Amino acid sequence: MQTDMHYYGTYAMARAAGLNPDIAKVIATAAEYVDDSDHIEVTLRDGVKVVSQATAHHPADRANTNRLDQWRTWVPFHFLPGNVGSSQDEKLLCAIDSAIAREMVEHHISHARQDHAVLLVGIAAHVYSDTFSHYGFSGISSDYNRVDTSSVQLHTENRGLIASLRNKAENFVNRYVGEVVDLFKLGHASVATYPDRPYLTWSFTYRDGARHSGRRENPVTFAQACEHLHRMFALFNGAVPGFFGDASRGHTFAQIRQAVCDILVVEADVEERIAAWQAAAVAGRLYPNPGREPIPEYDSSSFEDDLEALAQLDEKEAKRTLIYQFITAAEVHRNYILDELLPRHGIRIG
Repeated sequence: MQTDMHYYGTYAMARAAGLNPDIAKVIATAAEYVDDSDHIEVTLRDGVKVVSQATAHHPADRANTNRLDQWRTWVPFHFLPGNVGSSQDEKLLCAIDSAIAREMVEHHISHARQDHAVLLVGIAAHVYSDTFSHYGFSGISSDYNRVDTSSVQLHTENRGLIASLRNKAENFVNRYVGEVVDLFKLGHASVATYPDRPYLTWSFTYRDGARHSGRRENPVTFAQACEHLHRMFALFNGAVPGFFGDASRGHTFAQIRQAVCDILVVEADVEERIAAWQAAAVAGRLYPNPGREPIPEYDSSSFEDDLEALAQLDEKEAKRTLIYQFITAAEVHRNYILDELLPRHGIRIG
């Protein structure tokens, strides 16, 4: 998914679940920042070292070819294994709303009284959402991720949009093929950004011939993602009653379903899709908004300004910053997924 969903959609679902605006903004910023956070290593004023591994890498980053790095970055943050099938490669494939994903949500909500709770739920929102778009692909380089590119069919009446998407996919291939070994065996690189576009209905066949994806209707699965995010935020809201928000100041998902579906079918680039979320929010179609205020623009500076300031802070001061809480939450999430949750289901790096 892209910024329109990971930030604006996440913010809207958090507000619809009754979370207050400040909490919703931090959650949504953390959800989007998962795609932006690189390796962090800072020594605080009192000599304490703060280190955090990347939660995402640029497509041309050579780290993408390292299996251990794939295991520590792409698997826990972008392609949560669905544990379906018999072989390890099959179990590593992401699956929509898997039992593993639901266990992750339950675990993270149980941290509601921790300082990093809001950031942890934001990270969970990113990972959980991606199960509804990245299903059928894994975060480990594998032939299971290879697609017969000639089989890809894009189903839309907008011929100009089809040409634009295919041109972007071709440019992606021309730019990165050869630069990063086995890039197209990692995640959904072989189908470019098709899984991340909410309006797209499309189909393809895997190259191994054993699996046929059939038709994928992104508007349907993205709507499911929104509904499950709303439910997760409602559970989080109720974990410490009255602390994060007030459910009575939100909407049920049934009340906003049509508005969400109307947004998801907007066939446009990410900026216009963001504008659709904004228009619906201002109109009060997504959550009570008597002041007709737009969703705050995504701004990572609230994290990055904190990051620049860390070296001037001691540990006690640092722990109060959003970036420190994001780093803590990212490590809590990574360690839980890789050291507890996946091994409990028999999934380990080979």
